[in-house]
Amino acid sequence: MKHVVKLVIIDNNNRHLILKRSNHPKYPNDPDLPGGTLEGNEEPLQALAREIKEETGIVTNWQQATKLYEGTDYATSYTYHLYGITLKNRPEVVISWEHSSYEWIELDEFLEKAKNAKDSYMHMVYDVLK
Repeated sequence: MKHVVKLVIIDNNNRHLILKRSNHPKYPNDPDLPGGTLEGNEEPLQALAREIKEETGIVTNWQQATKLYEGTDYATSYTYHLYGITLKNRPEVVISWEHSSYEWIELDEFLEKAKNAKDSYMHMVYDVLK
């Protein structure tokens, strides 16, 4: 079973980072969170640190992230891991090829985008955060 870990990042103004997938093979142009699939013997927080740096350029102490969800309720072939972190300052974001844009938005808009996404991971995010 594959493991996917993603992170809800909240800045010092209580705005949530949301990415927009590029013309990615899975769910093109869909809202997304930074994160991805665990590789080898990685633990979720190790994969999280690697993926966040690759996809956003953000580096911080991910050990301070709070686990919000872990389970298989939303997919049969994946275990989903969701973490959240509130940062003291809004970091500079440098997106990778996987995403075409990003924005910092209020929780209600964030939840609306998650609810309307095609990806079941984002539906889980909606259910966890609503």
